[in-house]
Amino acid sequence: MARIVLSVINANIQNTIVGWIMNTSDIFVKPFEGITTNSIQIDRFTFSLTPLIALVCFMIVAFILSELLRSFSRE
Repeated sequence: MARIVLSVINANIQNTIVGWIMNTSDIFVKPFEGITTNSIQIDRFTFSLTPLIALVCFMIVAFILSELLRSFSRE
């Protein structure tokens, strides 16, 4: 989520904290690169689509895993 917000507000990647967040989140975003175009521009905002796709996929996986755990924990 932080990467998406920083992308929307066009944060300076040279900043230490912003750079750390971007580098740390690369592990989760890299597998989804190339699925769609990299970014979309709306007025002055450039929005990266890859982190959003990664977030949606991870949310779906988390929902499926939580439902599986809940179904197995019932007695």
